[in-house]
Amino acid sequence: MSADKIDESGVGDINPWGGPDRPSPALAAAYERMTESLRNFQNIVSAARPTAAVADEISGILDTAAGALDEFAVDESAQIAGRQTRYPGRSQAMSPVLRYKSQSMEEVTGSVEFGRFYLGGNGAAHGGAIPLFFDEVLGRLAGGGRPRCRTAYLHVNFRKITPIERPLTFTGKVDRIEGRKLFLVGTLNEGEDLLADAQGLFVTLEPGQP
Repeated sequence: MSADKIDESGVGDINPWGGPDRPSPALAAAYERMTESLRNFQNIVSAARPTAAVADEISGILDTAAGALDEFAVDESAQIAGRQTRYPGRSQAMSPVLRYKSQSMEEVTGSVEFGRFYLGGNGAAHGGAIPLFFDEVLGRLAGGGRPRCRTAYLHVNFRKITPIERPLTFTGKVDRIEGRKLFLVGTLNEGEDLLADAQGLFVTLEPGQP
């Protein structure tokens, strides 16, 4: 099957909204800029060793920013975070930003870089960030062009240290499908070096399942 259309951001335009709550183009772009600023802040605060006075000042700024957004809280069906699939990272700051090179029903490929926010120690990404990354990759493959599904099983093999702040590549592939069960595999590489691989089982939801 041919790859889905990939827009200039490197992400296929998969529409998860299915209702009237999709944001306007101006809001979508502004929200992504805000999310990118948050990602940048996460990396900077992880690397910073400020004075107590500066830390207190930043805390006040963050409290003020949170207060400015609090009145705009909506329920899950209308939220923007995590749903803007045309942007790398889906406009959320939880998992590393995935930049897709290609996507089809059978395979996805792309690149990722773990920022300082994901440091576990000694230049290596935190071990917990790797399964999170694979759940993003395989979850997108499982849900692309298919009914909603959920992760039932995810096994990760750590082959080598995954470095932060260096460009890495990934693949995700459908191994087989058995009824509602999708068996997927993924790899994370730096050049020719295999850093980690994963096997996942995703199960298509039945009508009415959350």
